[in-house]
Amino acid sequence: MAHAWWRGGMAVVLLGLSACGGDGLQADLGGTTAAARVSGPIEGGLRGHALWDSWFRLEDLGYTEAEYFIRGTATSKVDGSTQPYTTRFILRRPLDPARFNGTVVLDWVNVSAQFENAVDTLNSQAYFLREGYAYAHVSVQAAGLCCLPLLTPKLWDPVRYGPLDHPGDDFAFSMLNQVARAIRAPDEIDPMDGLPVQTVLAAGQSQSANQLFEFVSEGHIDPQQIDGVLVHSSIGRVFTAPPPVPVLHLLSDYEARPEGPATDTNVVLWEVAGSAHQDFHVGYQQVFGQGLRAEADLPQRSGEAYARQLEVAGNYGEQPHPLHAACIVAGAAFPMRYAVNAAFDHLNRWARGGARPPAAPRYQFNEDGSLAADRFGNALGGIRLPPVVVPVARYRSTVCGLGGITLPFTSAELGQEYASHGDYLCALRAATAQSVADGFLLPADADDLIGRAVAAANRFAASGPTDCHPDG
Repeated sequence: MAHAWWRGGMAVVLLGLSACGGDGLQADLGGTTAAARVSGPIEGGLRGHALWDSWFRLEDLGYTEAEYFIRGTATSKVDGSTQPYTTRFILRRPLDPARFNGTVVLDWVNVSAQFENAVDTLNSQAYFLREGYAYAHVSVQAAGLCCLPLLTPKLWDPVRYGPLDHPGDDFAFSMLNQVARAIRAPDEIDPMDGLPVQTVLAAGQSQSANQLFEFVSEGHIDPQQIDGVLVHSSIGRVFTAPPPVPVLHLLSDYEARPEGPATDTNVVLWEVAGSAHQDFHVGYQQVFGQGLRAEADLPQRSGEAYARQLEVAGNYGEQPHPLHAACIVAGAAFPMRYAVNAAFDHLNRWARGGARPPAAPRYQFNEDGSLAADRFGNALGGIRLPPVVVPVARYRSTVCGLGGITLPFTSAELGQEYASHGDYLCALRAATAQSVADGFLLPADADDLIGRAVAAANRFAASGPTDCHPDG
C-alpha cells in the first residue's frame, strides 16, 4: 500500500523506479540459511552519516547505532535461482550490556512511497528504548535502495552507498534470513558487540506486512534464525495453515474483513477498534523528525527533543491539533502504538516459549459486510482501548483510505458525556485498568495515557473530583 510524505502543507505520494545488480558469496542450500559477510560500521561518504539514521542522539538515552553492509548470495522465492547481493541495515542497541533484554527486532521497512519508512520502529521506539531491545532498520527491498526519488541511498549518497547491489525483491526473503543469522550468529564482525542474542523477531507494516505474510505462510522463513513475526496491517490476508513460528497478526479498521482466521495454531489475531492504517503518531515523526534529518540534512537533536516530539505525536484527540484534519499522514490520532507495544511484548514472550498472547474479540460487522460503528462513529468490536471506551474524539479511521481524520469532541459534546473533567478521568482510569488486566495495554503506556488525560483539564468546563471510588 502507498505511504505518504508531508511536504509544503500537503500529503503527497512519491513514485520512483529501482534497478540495482550485484555480486556476493554463497547461496542458501538444503533449506538452511547461508552465511553472509558483514562489513562495518560504515562511515564516511558525502553526507557523513547513514540515510534514515536516528534524527535524535540515541546516546542521550543510553543507546548507540551503527550501519552495516551485508554481502551474500540469496535464493529466489520464485524459482530457486541464486543471485549475489549487497544491502545494509542500521542496528540500534543498548550501550550498557546489562540493559539488553536479549531480543533483536528486524523492521522490514516499508517502501510503498519508493523510499524507506520504518513504521513499526516509529510506533514502538520508545517502548524498545525503555525495555532494552535492540532493533534494526533492514533494507531488503530494491525500491528502498535505488533509485528515484532522491531519498534512496544510491542517490542520496552515491559515495557511501556505491557498493549496494540488489537483485530484486524475489530474493528479499532469503536476504532477511541472512541478516537474522548475521546478527544472532556473527562471524568475523559482530554487530551486537558481544551482546548475547536470545530471540530475533521480524516486523513490518502494510506493504511490508504483506511481504511478511507470504514469508511466513509460504515457508520462506528460517525458524532457526527468526523466532516470531509481527504482521501489522496486512491487506486481506488470512492464515490457512499454521506458520512455523509464532505470529501476531495485528489489524486496523482499514483491514477489517468479516472472514475469520482459518487456524489459530501459532497465530493470534488482534483487531483494534478506532485504529487507522496510518496514524498521527507515525506521520508526525516522519515529517518533523526523520524527514527533516534526511531531506534537510539537519544535525541530530537531543534526546529531550525526541521526548518533546512524542508529547505532540502522542496526542489521542484529547487536545485539538491542526493536523487532525490532514488525511493519510497525520490525521488519525487513535493511539495504535499502545497496541503495537503490547503486541511486541506478548510476541517476545511467546517466541521464547512463554504464554500465548490473550485472545481478542473480533470486529463487529453489518449485514452488508461493512464495519459496524458505535454511536460516536467509532468501530464496534475488536480490542477496545480506553480512548474508544471513554471517548473524547471521533476516529474517522478509514475516510481517507489509508489514513483517517480525528474529530475531537466540542465543549458542548464533552459536557453532554461527562459531568466534569474528574468524571471523565475516573471513567478513563477504570477503562485503563481493564485494558491492562486484559493484556492489551502495558502499564507504562497506561501511565502515559492517564498523564495525557490529566493534562486535558482545559477541555472541560468543570474540573470535578478525581479521587475515583469503585462504589461511586
